[in-house]
Amino acid sequence: MLDKNVAALLNDQINKEFYSAYLYLDFSNYYKDEGLDGYANWYFI
Repeated sequence: MLDKNVAALLNDQINKEFYSAYLYLDFSNYYKDEGLDGYANWYFI
């Protein structure tokens, strides 16, 4: 079993990773809507 502190830190890091992933997808959608497909693709990948 993981120490409770380590588990909490891992959960915190995972939440930050998900936040970043969704933020990049939001940027991608914004640039796609603006017709800037190159920027959209860069943020998507």
